[in-house]
Amino acid sequence: MTEVGGQRFAWALTVIREIVPARSVTRLPGAPTWVLGLLNLRGTVLTVIDLAARVGLPGGAGESVVVLEVDERSLGVRVDRVRAVASSEDAVVEPVEAARAADGLVTGMVRLAQGPAAVVDAAALCRSVLATA
Repeated sequence: MTEVGGQRFAWALTVIREIVPARSVTRLPGAPTWVLGLLNLRGTVLTVIDLAARVGLPGGAGESVVVLEVDERSLGVRVDRVRAVASSEDAVVEPVEAARAADGLVTGMVRLAQGPAAVVDAAALCRSVLATA
């Protein structure tokens, strides 16, 4: 579970490749403001976005980058902090109304021991970012 803009977000563990400390990126001219730029991560060029800006939340500390791997494509997502790794096997994902779905990037809400979290559709996020970056 991660946190951005005071909100919690849950990710499927199967899409998380690694979590690294945030570092400077090379800005992409003409990219949306939520696309922070490119990061060289051990020889792999990675597009990095600011999740808070992407879903319309206030920015925060941006301490970590969660590296997602979806359909053999990688994306870095800057988050304020990584809060926990939690099993959601017994958790029920509750649907969210369209107005709260953050452009289709949030598929539902899950209640975990650490508190409620919005479930991010990592594939939809990757498609939306990598198509515009």
